[in-house]
Amino acid sequence: MTGVSRRERVALGAVLAVALVVRLLYLDELRGDVLFENPPLDEGRYVDEARQRLSGLPDDGRPFWQPPGILFVLAATFRVAGGGLLAPRLLQALAGTAACALVWLLARRIFDLRAPVAIAAAAVVALHGLLVFAGGELLPATWAGGLDLAALVLLHGAPRSIARAAAAGVLLGLSALFTPVILPFAAIAALVLARIRERRAVPWVFVAAVLVPILPVAAYNTLRSGELILVSTNGGLNFFVGNNERYFETLAIRPGPRWTELTQEPLRAARISEPGAASSWFFRRGLAFWAAHPLDALGLYARKLWLFFHAVEIPRDTDLYAVRAESRVLRVLVGPRATGWPDGALVPLALVGIATSVRDRSRRALPLAFIGSQAAVYAFFFASARYRVPCVPVLAIFAAAGVATIARAAPQARAALIAAVVTLAIACALPAREATMTFAAERELYRGLAQRRLGAPDVAISHFRRASQADPDDPRPWFELGSALDALGRPVEAADAWERATACDPSDLRPGRMAADARVRAGDRAGAIRALEANVAAGKRAPAEYAIEHLELAALHLDDGDREAALRALRSAFAANPGYARSRARELARARRATLADPAFWAAFDALSR
Repeated sequence: MTGVSRRERVALGAVLAVALVVRLLYLDELRGDVLFENPPLDEGRYVDEARQRLSGLPDDGRPFWQPPGILFVLAATFRVAGGGLLAPRLLQALAGTAACALVWLLARRIFDLRAPVAIAAAAVVALHGLLVFAGGELLPATWAGGLDLAALVLLHGAPRSIARAAAAGVLLGLSALFTPVILPFAAIAALVLARIRERRAVPWVFVAAVLVPILPVAAYNTLRSGELILVSTNGGLNFFVGNNERYFETLAIRPGPRWTELTQEPLRAARISEPGAASSWFFRRGLAFWAAHPLDALGLYARKLWLFFHAVEIPRDTDLYAVRAESRVLRVLVGPRATGWPDGALVPLALVGIATSVRDRSRRALPLAFIGSQAAVYAFFFASARYRVPCVPVLAIFAAAGVATIARAAPQARAALIAAVVTLAIACALPAREATMTFAAERELYRGLAQRRLGAPDVAISHFRRASQADPDDPRPWFELGSALDALGRPVEAADAWERATACDPSDLRPGRMAADARVRAGDRAGAIRALEANVAAGKRAPAEYAIEHLELAALHLDDGDREAALRALRSAFAANPGYARSRARELARARRATLADPAFWAAFDALSR
């Protein structure tokens, strides 16, 4: 705090207080939701794995699928404060508040101790809706952003200090355990440090320090798998999601049967089961897209680079705008999706601030390299709000600098700068298919799943119904509604829900089969036949996969006394999958040969079986 006026100290204290209060108010809102202690998707996986590791139960013996940094934070917090999720969320609220102080410090250093720029940047970080939202999620973004900021502060003086270079390297190495995409920036920082001739040891110390946190994780992964895996094995799949001929379709796949099929493609297509080899397989698929369609791939890369700076927060796990509808805090801090607030203003101002800052490269080279490398690397994958969270604080610094530059400029230059901001704001808000993605039904869906796990099936059903109303075309709420109704002994309602799920996604054969079984139990064989025939008629799967439907239809037709229809179904089953049909046909014969006296039918049946 040397050289800091009393007024600036008071202003900074006020900003930090506001940042903490806002984050605590947001957490207080979240506490009333069942998802607070039962988070879905990646949050839930991290929480479950951290608890499992502390329990002493054996794990799956595989390397880390996702970067384990947040897993380590959760495990350490659970060990100290118990298994509840309030403590780790409070810790993230403190980390988000500390980020405001780091932004203030970094802004003062790279902009010649300009107090207004530093305080304004810290205030933006304190009240930025995406950062508040991300701080409530038990995901890597908040921690990665804080570690990156601390490293940037240290790197500003690293050329003159081996200790600072070592500390910055350790921080970036830790950040890589949360999100490995920071490693290209670490390489750039090492090259910048190497240009300082007075202390030749500094870049080497920095590189060694970066590796210190990474090497134990790499050793753990390698010992588990026999493959060289630096941090985690999900990188190849993420690369493929953003680099393939059906990019929009792949990006839109949500957790469920289709996502499971995607993750199992290496096993199904190439008999690859090792995690590292599967990741490499996905990488090769993505690179093959670049080789086969270089212009399309380059255009897609440019699109994702633009989306990194888009005004709308593009969802991945949780939709910020869906949470905004339920949160008073976020409704104040974040505008509706159509407005693009606050990044619709922040990003254009930051880009103007960057453009007017490039002349002083000695002070601002590393922050600029940080933003550029993050955008460039993430564009090789896909755009997402949570992926740009670490960049938002640095963008806030340049946005504050951009406002200061506009305010100081001569009238003619000011008009040109304002015109540039407006032009960039329009460019950053242009319609984009990715920016229209909304997961309107998912929060209710996951609330229903949580309530079912907690033993409240009626409450779960109400959540599933609300989810199906929010997005009638999403098959998942219908599927889960059917399961919940069937568990309560309501097979007809369950079958209705499952048939809606089939209509939404005919490629998933499970709900149609379950609907048929429920209708059989309810005494409605005609309804069961219709459900199975609807599966077959959709034709969304390989013919062999419909052998189950054909055999079930054969049994139902036999029960109805329609031998000809039963034989037609049996012929279809043998044509679709002879081996499976032969094994299941024996069961059918054992169950009905004694009760069905029809020599002609059984002669035809035996001929088919042979």
